[in-house]
Amino acid sequence: MTPLVAVAPADSLGPVRAALARYGDVAVHADAADWAVDRAEEAALWAGAERGRLTGPLPAPVRRRLVASRRLVRCVAGSVLGVDPLLLELTRDPGGRPRLRGYAHLQVSLSHTGNRLALALGAGGVPVGVDVERADRPVRVETLARRICTPRERAVLAGLPPAEHPAVLLRLWTLKEAHAKALGAGLRLPFTGFGFRLLGRTAVLTDDRGQPVRPVESRFTTHLTATGHLVSVAAGSPAG
Repeated sequence: MTPLVAVAPADSLGPVRAALARYGDVAVHADAADWAVDRAEEAALWAGAERGRLTGPLPAPVRRRLVASRRLVRCVAGSVLGVDPLLLELTRDPGGRPRLRGYAHLQVSLSHTGNRLALALGAGGVPVGVDVERADRPVRVETLARRICTPRERAVLAGLPPAEHPAVLLRLWTLKEAHAKALGAGLRLPFTGFGFRLLGRTAVLTDDRGQPVRPVESRFTTHLTATGHLVSVAAGSPAG
């Protein structure tokens, strides 16, 4: 199971390095406010390909979250790689997936909801995807089910007590977002074309009829944090 670690700038990142070395992937979550920087420090965090994202008019909360997320990535990845965080450059591949320039063997994925940030790391070229959502987010059950569920998932949902539907749908949603990010497909992957069988905190990828999909090396986990957020992580087999 993918470990999940809560981090703040004052924390030791030893547990993150240890989990990555042991399992091959790890996810962290953090409050954006803990990773905030002042405007004078922004330029150092936005060198290279992503600098243009701060040039347009952005609402202050969005700007702060973007900058905090880049500080989180640089500091955590820098600790793992043994590299000065300010020497790392975050870029994107043609599909929009974030990359660390010059460090393709360390895969990264980012997500946020409100002020909560989530970051997944995959060692040895292991593709990862992460998605975070408030566990108590209001859900329009029928609308969301039509948008993201396979026929098999909708049949399973119909057999559950109605009170459980929002939580199940939110978990399926975050798992599918994480899987799409790990593939580098983003919103281009139709969520009704694949499903998940939920097993405790883990999940099994299925086709639209509910049959397990290979490769079995792919792993999917969901964590409920102490802050009341769902963090779902997808980790595949090394590329190539």
